[in-house]
Formats: sequence, C-alpha cells, structure tokens
Amino acid sequence: MTIYDIAEKAGVSSATVSRVLNDGTVRAATKERVLRVIKKENYIPDSRGIYLKKMQTKKIGLIVPDITNPGYPVTVKVVHDFLKNSGYHLILGNTYGDISEEKDILEMLQRERVAGIIVETCEGEDDTSLYPLFNSLVDNGVRIVFMGKKRDGLPVDVLTVDNMQGTYKITRYLLNTGRKKVGFIAGRKDLRATEERLSGYTKAMNERNIAVDPTLVICDGEYNSEYGEKWGKELFRKGVDALACGNDLMAFGAARAAEKMKIKVPEDIAITGFDDISLASMVRPQLTTVRQPLAEIAERGCEILIERIEGKKTGDPEEILFQPEIVLRESA
Repeated sequence: MTIYDIAEKAGVSSATVSRVLNDGTVRAATKERVLRVIKKENYIPDSRGIYLKKMQTKKIGLIVPDITNPGYPVTVKVVHDFLKNSGYHLILGNTYGDISEEKDILEMLQRERVAGIIVETCEGEDDTSLYPLFNSLVDNGVRIVFMGKKRDGLPVDVLTVDNMQGTYKITRYLLNTGRKKVGFIAGRKDLRATEERLSGYTKAMNERNIAVDPTLVICDGEYNSEYGEKWGKELFRKGVDALACGNDLMAFGAARAAEKMKIKVPEDIAITGFDDISLASMVRPQLTTVRQPLAEIAERGCEILIERIEGKKTGDPEEILFQPEIVLRESA
C-alpha cells in the first residue's frame, strides 16, 4: 500500500494525501475521507519520505557495547522513556565490543536518517578509524552525544563519570580501614575506563608512599565475572587483603573465587566494585562499590541531544564530568 493507492481509494490526489499526513491545509470532509481509507487499509507512512519532505526525523540512535552488562539497561530505559516523552523514537544498536559491528550500526543509522545518536561504546576495540564517519554524520546535521567515551577532537558533546576519582576514593578508603596489601583488577588496559580507574588506584597508593606492586595489578580480559573470578583467585594466592575491582561484575567473580577458596569476606579480604548496579545490594555479602550516576548521565545526555536537534542549544560542544560516590556495604 502506497500513498498513491490511498489517493486512488479516497478519490483525491497524492498531494492531498501528503497534506493530510503532514497536517497541511485540507477541507475537513476531504481529510475525514482520506483518514477513513488510511485506517481501513492500515496504512503506515514511510518516515524516510517525510524526512525528504521536511529534512527531519524523530529517530534517535543509541549504541551500547553489551546489553547483557547490567549497567547498560539502566541507560536504555532512561533514554527510551525520555525520548518517548519528547516525541522521539529509539533505535538501539549493540556492538559486542566489535569495531565492525559499530561501523555497521552507524551506517544503518545514517541510512535511517536519524536526527541524533548517543554513543556509549567505552568497552571494546579502539574505534578511532570510525571518526571520519562520525564527522560525516555531524556534517550532515546529525547531532551526537558521547557518554563515557573520549571526544578526541570530534564536534560532539561528552558526558562521563570521573573514573580516576572513583577508584582513588575507594582505594584510599581500603587503606584507611587498615588494609595493607591492596590489589587491583580491571578489563583490558587499552580501554579508557581501565586507564582512568587504574590511575586513581595508583594515586591513592602513591599518596601513602606505598609502591605499586605490578604483580598485584591485572588489567586484562573483559569486564565480567569470569575474569573477576580468574584474576581474583590469582591475587588471593599472592596474599592480598583487599581487592579493588574495575566494575561490580568483576567483584562478584572475585567474591565467588574467595568462597571457593574458603576465604571470608570481609574478615580475610575486602572486595570492592565500581558502578553500583542493582545486584550490588542483593548479593551476600552486599558489595561496597563506587556509584556512577547512570540515570542522571543518561537523562542529561538526552536533554542536550534534543536541545541541539531542536536548535534550543547552540555553541561549542560541552564536556560534563560527573562525580562518583562510595557506597559502603558488607564486603569492605
């Protein structure tokens, strides 16, 4: 069913149907007749055609690295609800940390003529090879917001949490509670989150004049419970009495390793995470962690994106840094 079929059935021109669909000036009786046909035929207009007419769409793309990571559904829900309430529609892409997948998603969003894109791909391969594609999107009027991702000179707004400050605070807390041998584990070292969180750990250790033992620092693998258990087991064998983990999933894995090795948490070893996902308060022992204001970041990112799209916000791109906070629970 096309606009021409609707026009024929309603006994009007295709231009008249177009005006009905786009709230143009049409006689009431004619409009009613066209709408009756549209309803009867269950006709859905092609939004890409509307784009070509108006040079705008109500589609927004959101790209995340791993929807199975419990932190990302929070962002997806907030973004979906905010966009829906603002009259926009969400297209979700999941990269699996794969640069080719991210490229495919960006090109798909380009074909869909999205008005804006939110990118939250801080996990995965280095995607600097895609910067020409990002620049092309911006040049064609697509507004882009990065969350938790470096700008590297791109004309996009950036919102992120102060990762360094988060691990600095949690490591300092562990040292203040009397822990002497604090280890650190995280995902791959080439990731921004790893780099910044490791720097916070290093800063806290240096402030206490404690030399960072490279054998007690492991930044390898993925940010998941399997690697948390693997590296936790290795550091427990080296006698650490505290372990700062790069995220909550790794902390859960480390706690599982401690349980298997008959090591008591927090009596024998303190374990901390980063993110404060919902499961952090449900596991036993409850996890002491660094809370990221995930919902606040997502909502603010949506606000900025929509303001850019609708012309309510102009000027140079912004970079907003959110401060994390320690949440004390049973594990440390």
